Amino acid sequence: MLQELCPCLVVSLYPPSVIIAAHGIGMFIFNEAIDLVSSPPGSVIYHIVSLFALEAGLAMALGQYRRDRDSGFGRLALAAGLALLMRLSLAVLAGLGAAGVVYDDMLLPPIDRAVSLVTLMVLGWSLLSRNGDTWADGILVGSLIVVIVGVVVALILWQPVGLLGSDFNNTPHDLLWAAPQVGVLLAFLTLLVVRRSEEWGMVLGFFVLPLLATLYHLWFALREPVLSGHVSAFMRMSDLAMLPMFAVVVYRRVLRQAVVVVESYNTGDFIPLLESPVDPGLSPDLACALASIGLEVDQTSAIEAVSRGVGQALGAEIALLWEFVPGDESVTCLGGYDLTRQKRIVGFTLNSNQSEGVRTTIQKNRAQQLRPAANGEELRLLADQVGLHIVGPALIAPLPSDMDVSLAVMVFSPDALSDWRDDDDQLLLALTGPVARALRNTVGDGGLEIG
Repeated sequence: MLQELCPCLVVSLYPPSVIIAAHGIGMFIFNEAIDLVSSPPGSVIYHIVSLFALEAGLAMALGQYRRDRDSGFGRLALAAGLALLMRLSLAVLAGLGAAGVVYDDMLLPPIDRAVSLVTLMVLGWSLLSRNGDTWADGILVGSLIVVIVGVVVALILWQPVGLLGSDFNNTPHDLLWAAPQVGVLLAFLTLLVVRRSEEWGMVLGFFVLPLLATLYHLWFALREPVLSGHVSAFMRMSDLAMLPMFAVVVYRRVLRQAVVVVESYNTGDFIPLLESPVDPGLSPDLACALASIGLEVDQTSAIEAVSRGVGQALGAEIALLWEFVPGDESVTCLGGYDLTRQKRIVGFTLNSNQSEGVRTTIQKNRAQQLRPAANGEELRLLADQVGLHIVGPALIAPLPSDMDVSLAVMVFSPDALSDWRDDDDQLLLALTGPVARALRNTVGDGGLEIG
């Protein structure tokens, strides 16, 4: 039975000093590296690193996709999610095998090879294909169907051999998985050379590493077998570099969409604004949203225009407009806008003791940041009111007014990647004047007026 998460190397009967004397320090290090990724505790670390790398790529890609559905990050998020699900299932199956719940000698070898192949296929598809490449989508779907059929057939054929406790490495079953993997990687490399996609240099390394690992595996299996057991140790070593590399590629692509180039006679620097979930430059959409703030005279439409413009300028996912009358026991949200789902938020009322941050901001006439660590209950309540399931930080600033009714504008972002910078409150304060003037002459049922 596979040890914990699959041992794969024949352990030498000789002590390290004998191995070094006979074969040199290089062979000793080589054997130790193979053993490290093939048996506990190194095999556990391998699965942890792989899962966390894919989770990081998924979080960044999904966050960017939610902020901009046309950014092309949907493919990256889908691929990272599928790879993460498969790898997690494989780790759980290996753990069950180590605990003796399932007979992993029979199940894990073909499934492990299939998961490695599918991981390469879906991640390669996400890195090289573009929106509208229906031919690439069709090829991927067809290839996945072939792999699913192949793993079912492989399980049937391997079952009688696996029940005998035979090793999977160096067998025809093993070679039939390694050979197609070489073909898939060569096809991806050819497409990379033709397309020269973003971050192509790092993507080149992403494909070359598993290709070299697979070729090494085939070479030793055919010429001089050094692996026993069921795990391709060379592929695991390449995974430890390849999967974090995928997360780095996603990070660099997210960063590329959040960079402002400062054109100045005195500097050629650039300012990365990864914290902002929208393009912080004055894009056409942002310019249109800001220009529309002062065009509406109807109160409901003005609140929506103000919320959308302020939210987009700050890179928020939610923007809300608040009203508070000193002495009242409640704070009223007049409405807002959800930039992620592109829809208006209907107003609601909260008790003042449940919205301490909003109330104190208006009473003290001072902008402040609300953070989950200090204002967790209030932020969770706000998230429930606007239909969000993730609690994130918020910025709130009072609007200038000489009336009895005081207003404040809030930007709320539940995305962990979009925490507020120190100068974001200054940007929000700079917008309060134009917002107050835009709301001054609006007409609505509540008689909203700003002096």
